[in-house]
Amino acid sequence: MLSGSKAIAQSTSNEGTDFWAVFPTHIPANLNGFRPLARYSIFITGKQASSGTVTVGGSSQRFDLSAGNTVIEVPINRADAYIDELEAGSVLTNRAIRVQVDPGKPKVVVYGHIFAGARSAASLILPKEALGQQYYSMNYISGNTPDPGKNHIVLIASEPNTKIFIRLNGNDLIPGGVTLANPGDVYEYLSNVDLTGANVFVDPETSGCKQFAMFSGTTNSAIIAPSGCFGNISSDPLYQQNYPVDSWGKTYGFIPFSSISPRGSTVRSRGNYVRILAKENGTQVTYNGVQVANLNAGQYYQTPAPVNEPAYISANNAIAVAQYSLTQACAGGGFSDPDMVILNPIEYNIKNITVYSSNRENISENYVNILIKTSAAASFRINGRVPGGTFAVLTNNPEYSYLKLNLNQYPTQIFNLSASDGFNAIAYGFGDVESYAYSAGTNLASSQFVRAINKITLEEINNACTRQDLDFKLTLTAPASSLTWQLDVNDPPVTQTNPQAVQVVRNGITFYEYLFPKNLGYSQSGQKSIKIIAKYATLAGCNLDEQEIDYQFDVFDPPEALFTNTNNFCSNSEISFTDMSKDNGNPLTSWEWDFGDGNTSIDQNPKHVFLNPGSYNVVLKVRNSTSCDAKEYTRNILIQASPVADFSYTSPGCENAAIIFTDLSRAVQGNIVKREWDFGDGTKAENPASAAISHQYTSGGQFMVSLKVTNEFGCENVLTRELNITTPFLEAGKDTIVLRGGSVRFNIQATGTNLRYKWTPSIGLDRDDVRNPVASPTSDTRYSVTISSDEGCILQDDLLVKVLEMPIIPNTFTPNGDGINEVWKIEYLDSYPGVSVNIYNRFGIKVFGSIGYLKAWDGNLNGQLLPVGTYYYVIDPKIGLPVFKGWVTVIR
Repeated sequence: MLSGSKAIAQSTSNEGTDFWAVFPTHIPANLNGFRPLARYSIFITGKQASSGTVTVGGSSQRFDLSAGNTVIEVPINRADAYIDELEAGSVLTNRAIRVQVDPGKPKVVVYGHIFAGARSAASLILPKEALGQQYYSMNYISGNTPDPGKNHIVLIASEPNTKIFIRLNGNDLIPGGVTLANPGDVYEYLSNVDLTGANVFVDPETSGCKQFAMFSGTTNSAIIAPSGCFGNISSDPLYQQNYPVDSWGKTYGFIPFSSISPRGSTVRSRGNYVRILAKENGTQVTYNGVQVANLNAGQYYQTPAPVNEPAYISANNAIAVAQYSLTQACAGGGFSDPDMVILNPIEYNIKNITVYSSNRENISENYVNILIKTSAAASFRINGRVPGGTFAVLTNNPEYSYLKLNLNQYPTQIFNLSASDGFNAIAYGFGDVESYAYSAGTNLASSQFVRAINKITLEEINNACTRQDLDFKLTLTAPASSLTWQLDVNDPPVTQTNPQAVQVVRNGITFYEYLFPKNLGYSQSGQKSIKIIAKYATLAGCNLDEQEIDYQFDVFDPPEALFTNTNNFCSNSEISFTDMSKDNGNPLTSWEWDFGDGNTSIDQNPKHVFLNPGSYNVVLKVRNSTSCDAKEYTRNILIQASPVADFSYTSPGCENAAIIFTDLSRAVQGNIVKREWDFGDGTKAENPASAAISHQYTSGGQFMVSLKVTNEFGCENVLTRELNITTPFLEAGKDTIVLRGGSVRFNIQATGTNLRYKWTPSIGLDRDDVRNPVASPTSDTRYSVTISSDEGCILQDDLLVKVLEMPIIPNTFTPNGDGINEVWKIEYLDSYPGVSVNIYNRFGIKVFGSIGYLKAWDGNLNGQLLPVGTYYYVIDPKIGLPVFKGWVTVIR
């Protein structure tokens, strides 16, 4: 019988000082006959510098996290840690990987990552204080690829003589259970069947108070869609550390992995599978408000097909939820590979965490999914800045919003995530048949734990500020007869006899909560070592009469607000404010600005415009995740009145016409000392006085004319107006010809604004004030047109209208040598210089042709007399007049 035990209590995040991890069996990929063996690395990060040791087998390595928000990789010797398939079913001594922080050093965050050619898997590693006594396994189908695989459950003892059972469908998979004699002992169970739902728990008779770590997954799996898979089916091991049932919840948000690549293309459009696992009979599961399953303990529901829309999942009892990415050939485009990540319930969220995003093994796309209350989404920050993405409201529960954030847009692989309220985060990445996914951080429950309570907000906090009123809350699984509290190493112990407990039931387990006040908090910052000794009359399953609970609690000096700003202290001018606040070791989560003019902002580095002159007190308040009172910073800013720029101009004219610009600006306060004109055509002018200024444009077009005025305080104001300078155009056209008694309508080309027309002379025109009048002159007349526009543009052009007489064409002539009527003479045809004359005999043979008709036809062809008879002519004036056709008779 044991007379005492020591436990470390859980703070409110996955940060810790003692961790257990494992390197399970995996099936190497077949790369053209070469099978590269996997490697395992521990990645350590945190909000503060820290140090410690990574131990496996008989070897250990030191780690030194030199600064907060950095990461270090600790490669693990494969021979020390890897579990060969032949070693499954045996207790392996000292095979676990242990990460321990040096005493007094800040907590860290730990991730485990398996690497191999075309193989990658990763998990968040839980601190020892978050381990439990009961788990349900989460796995997937294995053995469905050319490289067969198996399901695995891996157990790690964190305490000596821990006896554990694995039970599936009522059957003990290890008859009599397995006993792990020493901390760090490992046992791997392999199976050809899907182990999802296996109940793994300590023997309540011998190990009821023992905690152990559990990992589950597969040595190799393909995750395929019901249809639509193309090409080679890729596979990967699945690897996750399981959460104890105490850390399960009733509500979850499912956010599919990003379907938009960092380059903006559509990828992974098929979505992900979701599994929902129950630990109690009669668990009713709803998916987006619709009941989809009624489960008993160890049963699970899986979506019938991959899902590509976010969902809100809830149940009447605590559940576990896992998300699965698809084999690349089935994913719907882009990079993908099988992976499994166990989601965190909404109940166990976190306000501040540092996460590492890996690019190992050809991972080229990195993301993080964030689920947060809609009311707090605007406060979310990544590395202290507003994220480069937009939150979307969760359709079936608008109380929450989500963000799929592309991490490739940032020049780092280390990210501090923070917000004014709790959030859930999943980090993941993809490459060509490569993937990883793990929880970026979470709050966790535990069997025995201590939490601090902010007396003002009543929030549970995992750190505090100096001089902050606190209550410490101790949670036990059995009632205590006395409690002895020591809130720091040098503090005197305080004993509570027969303390009063508040009983609460979570996930079907009864807990006993005890409060201890810490009025005025701690006067000095630093890590506080809290020790609580609980004495019990009995403690079922543990046979303890006394238990020591240790808790590391960080205390920081309150953050100190400070900012700088640009010096353009003028009304209607934008002033940039830059946060320079000191977080004093605890990253800031919110910024509250009051500009003193009724306007506020929650941006870290806002910009603001003061509309009116005056004296304003700008106040910045900052908060960290503890929400303790911060030192605010106030700066008085005297805003001077800006002048008001204004100007007028004479009607915009034609190119090369002078335009007069007149300054109409008002000083408002003081005097205007500078006027800077920009005429928009490359010409600028500075005019200290308000005298009018003249400018000519050498070409037409639209010009942005601006006037910037500056007063004696250096305040500026700019007014810009658009000026349209016309480039007028006029083309009267070519000279034309009409037959006497005929007419022609002009067709001039002209552009301009509201053109007006004037023709001279008006004789022979139907109108002299329209664009294209009809001309019917009786003699040759040169007409002149003048156009004028609203801008004052005036242009003139002319054209000649030549009047021709109708040719008189005789139908006979007598070329008989008597000197009378010897040729075919056509009156007035000689005034048609380009006329074409062609004559044909009755057989259609041309007997005469000429251009112009200076020499009349004499009835001959090539010097020979043509026969008497009728011939046919075609006369084309070639000036737009009709063609003349008819006959002529040659008589001798």
